[in-house]
Amino acid sequence: MTANTKPCLFCQTENDSENELCSNCGMALPKKHPLDKRKKISTFVKAFWALVILCIVMVIYLPR
Repeated sequence: MTANTKPCLFCQTENDSENELCSNCGMALPKKHPLDKRKKISTFVKAFWALVILCIVMVIYLPR
């Protein structure tokens, strides 16, 4: 999946990103693809940094 194309969820045909309907089967193309990795990576990075900050705070504030 490139930035200029998006796959149809039904027939997996690559379509131009401006199309609203699949050129092969005619089904409506999604606004966002469910397998878009950018959102998953973004969520992971946010959770990772939250965990890192929590660990640093615990190291500083917990008694030794």
